[in-house]
Amino acid sequence: MKVICSKDELIKGMQMVQPVVSNKVTLPVLSNFLFETEGNKVKLSATDLEIGINCYIKAEIQKEGAVTIPTKRFTDIIKELPDGNIEIKSDDTNQINIKSAKSKFILMGIDKKEYPSLPDFPKENNIKIKTKTLADMFKKTIFSVSKDEQRYVLNGVYLIADNGVLKAVSTDGRRLSYISLDGIDKKLSQKAIIPTKAVADILRLLALNDQIEEVTVGLSDNQVAVQAGDITFLSNLIEGTFPNYEQVIPKKMTSKIKLKVADTISAVKQMALLTDNKLVSDKSSSVKFTFEDNKLYISANTAGLGSGETELDVQYSGSKFDINFNPTYIKEVLQNTDDDNVIFSYTTSQNPVVLVPEKNEKYICVVMPMR
Repeated sequence: MKVICSKDELIKGMQMVQPVVSNKVTLPVLSNFLFETEGNKVKLSATDLEIGINCYIKAEIQKEGAVTIPTKRFTDIIKELPDGNIEIKSDDTNQINIKSAKSKFILMGIDKKEYPSLPDFPKENNIKIKTKTLADMFKKTIFSVSKDEQRYVLNGVYLIADNGVLKAVSTDGRRLSYISLDGIDKKLSQKAIIPTKAVADILRLLALNDQIEEVTVGLSDNQVAVQAGDITFLSNLIEGTFPNYEQVIPKKMTSKIKLKVADTISAVKQMALLTDNKLVSDKSSSVKFTFEDNKLYISANTAGLGSGETELDVQYSGSKFDINFNPTYIKEVLQNTDDDNVIFSYTTSQNPVVLVPEKNEKYICVVMPMR
């Protein structure tokens, strides 16, 4: 094989595949990525057996071929080479010669035959969706995913396509995020729990390719695939049954208060300064919301550390009401709200609250108070 690529094209390709390659591998070949010619382009592929990606970059193909190349070493070399064209050759012994201007490197690769093949993009159960819309759905749900590996079915975002609606849900048992999108193919009916790492990788790829207006999402019984231009990302799904999230979302709330997002984030962050401490236990790391006489007082009081309080103007005329929260839970909901205001709904200080952007009822967050 002999190809000539620009440094920019190689860097762009490595940005796609390098994060997929795991440093902790049982098979040495999985530390490599697959570099092969296909038509008048070079195809780069990487996998850790759970997730995989392939993408195409522009190149001058002087001799066809394929070889797997050590990912980190190759990336480090390419970054340090001068701008311009880079010649990459490999021979029958899988020796890789890299040449740019006056610099030369030799790496030892592994034969393509030893590299796992990636599945094809599913031909059925496909959804075409705007890149920004898919990214928005994942951003608004990934922060609520559980990190408890024993509750493995909660270690991902639950994606449901049903009757013309696409839904994304996540929960860690203490909070839940839900968002829906109308207008997809009504014939499509599929459910998938996408692992957190896969969701994060999809978000990274969408951010790097935000000039692509539309992507295709393919769902099967055991895999999800996302195709964005010349890039295809695939991931295994989490097996198991996601809990009935609809039962978690309260249907009737007795009180609703409009909160200004920016002001509330600022107030919660201030009080969180008194809870973000290794000496503070989870039970005491809460902030208190007190509603009284058209005011919201947000406060924190931590024994041996200190106390603080700030107030916000709100429309509230009921009796005094106190409720405690993990500040991170409230902060993350508000930071993922693209609205100036959020509607804060509640019943009692022991029951979950619901936060919904004032202008987007299709995004719902549920947060359990701390007792």
